[in-house]
Amino acid sequence: MRGFRAKDADRDACVELIEAAFVDGQLNSADRDLRVGRALSAETVDELQTLTRDLQLPPGAVVPTNTSASVQRPRPSLAPRVVGGVFALVVVGVVLFIGVVAVTMFASLGGESSSDVDSGTIFESELADPEIMFEEQAPAPTFEMTAGQVRTFLRAYEEQFGTLEVYEAGFYPTRVGVMVPVRGSRPRMERWSWTGEWRQDTEASRVTGPGGIVDLGTVDVRRMFANIDTARRTLDVDRGKLTHVLVNRWFDDRAAVNIYIGNQFGESGYLRTTPSGEVVRAYPYDA
Repeated sequence: MRGFRAKDADRDACVELIEAAFVDGQLNSADRDLRVGRALSAETVDELQTLTRDLQLPPGAVVPTNTSASVQRPRPSLAPRVVGGVFALVVVGVVLFIGVVAVTMFASLGGESSSDVDSGTIFESELADPEIMFEEQAPAPTFEMTAGQVRTFLRAYEEQFGTLEVYEAGFYPTRVGVMVPVRGSRPRMERWSWTGEWRQDTEASRVTGPGGIVDLGTVDVRRMFANIDTARRTLDVDRGKLTHVLVNRWFDDRAAVNIYIGNQFGESGYLRTTPSGEVVRAYPYDA
């Protein structure tokens, strides 16, 4: 695995495991934030493995199957698929040749019009790409970290859960992760992900981490994105990019929107604001 380039799916899988370990009590908040920032800026699979090597898979956590970890197993040979494709093309060619000869013979005998040869073209177009029969394309994620997509998520969350309350919401480049409160006499929560559709990541468990509930309806989305631009410019992270935004409330503390900026060197900083957009404090990268 050493040296293989990481894909977005690998980074997302690593972040999901870190988040699940945080919920399980294996990591504190500072360690979680540091590992997530490094995972989102990792360039190789080896870097991602280093970040999760000491973590246990919590009960109920979903193990992603579409990552580059599959390169550890021998890849299936392409020969059968290529041979199958060639065989399919040969069969199609033979069928077309016989069809053309037959239509020509019928036309010369006063039978069907030679224009009926066009029906063979339709058949050819359906089978011209045999790869379609062997591979199924995975749907691309539909969530992107834009103001419009965040507003779409908020509407979807309220429709799904009948509220805008969360213990925490994490906005990442291609997904949103939320700690959804479970009603009852004791504080419990479920972890869900949104990528344009919902996925439940864990069953109900005790609340670890942020202990206060936040109303996402109080978040000013326009001001949040303005503050993201401010964070990029002012946190002294060289070639920094947005890694994630966490909306949470630590116990009796007030709700906060924490904007994290990181780079490929593992350097990071973050900007803390109120949900309405007022800057509380900046934590620039300290070399």
